[in-house]
Amino acid sequence: MDGFCGGGKFVRDEEYIKGTPFLFLEAVEKAEQQANLGRTKKLSIDAEFHFVDSKKDHIEFLRNELVQAGYLAKIDRSIFLHHREFEDVFPEISRRIEERTRNNVGRSIFLLDQLGYTDVTFETVRKILRFSAAECILTFAVGWLIDYLSDKPQVLQRVAPIELTPEQIYEYLHLKGEWGGRYAIQRLLLRHISQSTGANFQSPFFLRSREARKDLWLVHLSQHLKARNVMVDSHWLINNTSLHQGHGGLEMLGFDPNIDQSGAPDFWFGTNDNIAMRDRLAEDFLKRIRDRHADAAISYHDFIKSIANETPARLSDLNSVTSLLVEERELDLRNEYNTTKRSSTPSNRDTIAIARQPKLWSFAKAQ
Repeated sequence: MDGFCGGGKFVRDEEYIKGTPFLFLEAVEKAEQQANLGRTKKLSIDAEFHFVDSKKDHIEFLRNELVQAGYLAKIDRSIFLHHREFEDVFPEISRRIEERTRNNVGRSIFLLDQLGYTDVTFETVRKILRFSAAECILTFAVGWLIDYLSDKPQVLQRVAPIELTPEQIYEYLHLKGEWGGRYAIQRLLLRHISQSTGANFQSPFFLRSREARKDLWLVHLSQHLKARNVMVDSHWLINNTSLHQGHGGLEMLGFDPNIDQSGAPDFWFGTNDNIAMRDRLAEDFLKRIRDRHADAAISYHDFIKSIANETPARLSDLNSVTSLLVEERELDLRNEYNTTKRSSTPSNRDTIAIARQPKLWSFAKAQ
């Protein structure tokens, strides 16, 4: 579901670029082709596409582009065009998803590329995330929001869709004039988005362009760790356009805006960032486990779920760091039968704990 689909094509550097409707269509077609590799009896992905835009000329242009691309037979069958506001058409699409979901099996992806920060209410996002295996990709003009904040009554009315309270706005305004305040506000807003939408997992990334001078977030919201990992992995693959703010370690939940006002470095998803991130994670893993669990063994899967929102690391990165700490005798890794594993590679059924006899030199002592 593309809630702000546009016309399916745009111009960049004097070159026509495919819009998100065609990216959706082609992604499903590619997935179907890959699923059928080597199969005699072919599989078919039963997908529906809903493209929504409030501008009539956008929808008409998109319809024409779809026809020219060979999708005429699918329009009004598996491809549906809606000339309406997203919030107005959402109840109908919601009912359609419920009709197509059987035994709680189904997947829905909502791309909500809004222009600002109030076109999509957090109430609607909460409803989206109630669906089985739902994902919401939301753009959020955080730079514009921070610049717009004031104590005027119309501001509170303006931010009602994202459920900011007068107390929060007052806190943001207080921070706004302090050193590192903008970074502090961003962190508090991320926490607010997570709590208000009810998302178990969120992956916030900054989008930077040559034209824009303000920050724009691309926030991926989901209830499943695997969905979060796929999104993070895509940012590592296209590291020229997106970034995360911070050192790459575990930093979000422990952030205190009253203490840490020095800002944070930009984290581009490159080779050097990966190396620095893993070093930082090794230190942070030990500190987090020791501070919160002491010497007790904890579920590895539960630990990974508890830290996933705090770092741009992929699951493979987290597994690699854990494996290193096991090999360095910093962590004790045990299987589901509470037996020390021969392999240092962790799995979801394993437990981890601070090693009882760590090395003389350790990541923890180096902090």
